[in-house]
Amino acid sequence: MVVLLMGVRFGKAFVNTVTMVKMAVVAFIIIAGFAAMNPDNLSPFVPTRSELDGTMTFGTQGIITGASQAFFGYVGFDEICCLAGEAKNPKKIMPIAVMSVVIGTMVLSALCSLVLAGMVTYLDAGSFGDGFEGHGWKWAGTIVRAGEVVTMPVVALIGFLAQPRLNYALACDGLLPRIFAEVDSKGNLFKNTLITGLFFTVIAIVVPFDTLWDIVNFGVMMSFIIANVSLTLARMKPQSPKLSPILITALVVTAGCTAFLYQEGYENNASTACLVFAIIFLVITVGISVILFVKCPQTANAPGLFAAPLVPFIPMICILADWYMIAQIDHLALGLSFAWMAVGALSYFVYGYFHAEARDNWSQLMGQSLPLHGDSLSAPMLSAKYSSVQDLKSPAV
Repeated sequence: MVVLLMGVRFGKAFVNTVTMVKMAVVAFIIIAGFAAMNPDNLSPFVPTRSELDGTMTFGTQGIITGASQAFFGYVGFDEICCLAGEAKNPKKIMPIAVMSVVIGTMVLSALCSLVLAGMVTYLDAGSFGDGFEGHGWKWAGTIVRAGEVVTMPVVALIGFLAQPRLNYALACDGLLPRIFAEVDSKGNLFKNTLITGLFFTVIAIVVPFDTLWDIVNFGVMMSFIIANVSLTLARMKPQSPKLSPILITALVVTAGCTAFLYQEGYENNASTACLVFAIIFLVITVGISVILFVKCPQTANAPGLFAAPLVPFIPMICILADWYMIAQIDHLALGLSFAWMAVGALSYFVYGYFHAEARDNWSQLMGQSLPLHGDSLSAPMLSAKYSSVQDLKSPAV
């Protein structure tokens, strides 16, 4: 928080520096890890599902559970999207940046997992430092631990970097109080960053780390569901303003029922009835997507715009996969996550609904000439309280 209070430029420079150090540590882990690998430890590559310390682990289900815990590692592309307006050539740079982050994260994570599995047996798997020390390389374990301690803060910083900008955009739309849109004389969102940072600090102190990690993963996967819903609505609602929202809502609900019935009922409790109901809901979900495709024509895209293929079928598959990942999360974290969503909805209906620009000034806001790059948040802010457009300072970039 202190770093970002000094300005986004300083924050980005700090993040870039620490990220380079982190990449060097990851490269060291991969290279040294391959040198320390014992191929015999990779057999069996997928251990048989069994009970360990009172919990069912390993097997294909263990892989899925592990994947649900790793979603936060991919949230970097979301941070890039949040700061897309600062790109000089977003049409060219953004697709490259997003795909590079997703593919890079996938490759590096897979390689690190592979070398750790090769250094120790799957029953003794621990940290990378333990893996190197177990191989007799204490010096390597020391380097890795030191690197982890030094670079760990950047994980929280990157997660926090874009939040003040998001709050600014929400405040400009009237969904948050105007204090979040105030810019100081140096072009920084000082009050916004301070309030957000203090709030995050309290959450970090009160909520256990494991639970907080699951809540963050829940939020990431839920945002993916919302993104797929938004894509489908954007393509179909203009031509089918009444039918498409009903069908899409039903699709999301039935997909969620499919995932939870299969995971909680069949995988966790071996209930054949739950498996049957899961299959029924899956068929209903697929059927709804077919009805959407047939009954809800899609809006033609403007020339030059990217059109996502196979809508609504790919979004349906993504929504099913996201719900299935969410179903792997611990019950306590799930309860807190849904409670957190309820608080967000409450804040909208208590404050945002009555101040949102979309209620009366959205068409005027859409008519404003927006900067193409580098200063995306300098667009005039409309306020339902005032009939005229108000020019606010833009945050420094």
